Amino acid sequence: LKSGVQTTVQAAEDAAKIKTWIRVALAAEASGLMQAGIASAAQHLSVRKQFGRPLGSFQALRHRMAECAVLAGGVRWLALKAAATGDAGDAALAALHAQDSATRIVYDLHQMLGAMGMTLEHPLHLWTYRLKALLSDLGGRGAQAEAVSRTRFPVS
Repeated sequence: LKSGVQTTVQAAEDAAKIKTWIRVALAAEASGLMQAGIASAAQHLSVRKQFGRPLGSFQALRHRMAECAVLAGGVRWLALKAAATGDAGDAALAALHAQDSATRIVYDLHQMLGAMGMTLEHPLHLWTYRLKALLSDLGGRGAQAEAVSRTRFPVS
């Protein structure tokens, strides 16, 4: 007991379970943030006009939005699988894909919105700043990749 704060020591197995569920939570939160950011950007691209037509009608932007949607969908499904199985490897893979996809999606969404994504007039920053914070959680992508390799390819 130090300064009125009680500390407890977790067994290694309990700590591993907690870490698994934190990874699931990270992937689930990132999935929701990505979906919200993509929906917001899609709405902006349908309203904002350039050269007399909506930005969303340009093929290059449509392709980038489609790639973002595919990445975000993958994060969602991996998070759902990890939540259903409670498996440490599934959770690490979901967290890894979430952190990896977030990097690409944040970059693309801010590119598509230009300066609007950095202003308080548009809510994109609410989701992307939180995504940026999640990138380093639990040791970042490197730690997730290591956890995936340990659970999926154990050294005998």
